[in-house]
Amino acid sequence: TDEIMHQDINPLYAADIQDQLKKQFAYLSGGRGGDGCPVITFPDYPAFSEIPEKEFQNVLTYLTSIP
Repeated sequence: TDEIMHQDINPLYAADIQDQLKKQFAYLSGGRGGDGCPVITFPDYPAFSEIPEKEFQNVLTYLTSIP
């Protein structure tokens, strides 16, 4: 079972996770894929493996909720 897909998702606001967003381990580059979906960019981030799972989920949840 894919636990991430089955979690109840509460709305996240940038102010709630501003410290996590400032790390810029993932961001919206402004581009769109062939299907029109936004492109999330994962730049080289030396401490990527040290990002807590909850922090990673928060940032991706926030980025994918932006219209």
